[in-house]
Amino acid sequence: MKYYYAIFKKTKNMIEVEFPDLNGCVTFGKNWEEALENAEDVLAAWLANAEPQFIKHPSKHHELEELDGELVPISINEETIASYQKLKRFNVIFPADMLRRIDSFRKKAGLKRSTFLQKAAEEYLQQHTP
Repeated sequence: MKYYYAIFKKTKNMIEVEFPDLNGCVTFGKNWEEALENAEDVLAAWLANAEPQFIKHPSKHHELEELDGELVPISINEETIASYQKLKRFNVIFPADMLRRIDSFRKKAGLKRSTFLQKAAEEYLQQHTP
């Protein structure tokens, strides 16, 4: 599992969190639990939106242990990263009968049309990518 180290610092009113390897990737929480949850989220959001040249490889623990604060490994959550990816709207044309079948199925599954089509495309690509 890939992760980055975060520095957690307790202040009077909050827990501040900073990722030394990722410039500007910072957050905070009212308590340790909230700070940890926010750290996981901000790491995913930062990685999803950063320009590739700014994404450094994670440092090793011994390279950061002299920094002030508590060093905590934060794992990278690929699902959360995916949720931050930019969406792009486009138009598609389907035969009317196929669209009715899609809508019937996706409604029963509790999915939006775009979510259903995205999942179907992902599954198709996984099965047919060489």
